[in-house]
Amino acid sequence: KILFSIIILITVLFTTGCSPITSKYRVTIDAITAPNLKVAPSSFVIEVLGKNSDKNSLLFQEQSNHLVKLLLSEGYTQRQSSSEAKQIIYFDYGIEKLLEEVETYSQPEVTVGVSVGNSYGFYGHHYNPFWNDVGYYRSYRKRYSYYNRYMTILAKSQTGKELWRIDASSIGESKNLKKIVPLLIEASAPFIGKNTKEPVKVIIKEKRDKEE
Repeated sequence: KILFSIIILITVLFTTGCSPITSKYRVTIDAITAPNLKVAPSSFVIEVLGKNSDKNSLLFQEQSNHLVKLLLSEGYTQRQSSSEAKQIIYFDYGIEKLLEEVETYSQPEVTVGVSVGNSYGFYGHHYNPFWNDVGYYRSYRKRYSYYNRYMTILAKSQTGKELWRIDASSIGESKNLKKIVPLLIEASAPFIGKNTKEPVKVIIKEKRDKEE
């Protein structure tokens, strides 16, 4: 009965989308601000930092919009052109492959069955779940690829002076930048206008969709 109840619970969680499992990401943040500069919210525009990025691409617009929302929540105001803004905020993001490895492991072959007896129970039978190890192992191989997902935010004045900068990165197997870049932006929020003497690590949870 216990085994049957566990199987039912797991099935319900996965089929209804109510699984309590939430992905967590370890993010490394490195922030630097110009000496004797007190950063305060001001007007801004977003520009491309990387040479390979296209400001007019739909992907860049989608990702930079997450940064815009963050800055607005911090009290910044967006302008339509650089000439109207006090800060030009350059934005870049990307991914690079770090390593690939193949892991081999063995796993015992286990089967699940039901034993039947005649001593008691429903119509003189009883039913007990049991685990039957058939006595051999099966070998598996899995290939792992790890990527560095990174993002840079660099704020400059109208004269081109660098005001503050944040570099954020996270290493993992996923290549889904549409999911990870917003998390990097979110993790960077507390470090705007700050200095980190050395890169710091923070843990951030993936936000679940409301329909889940």
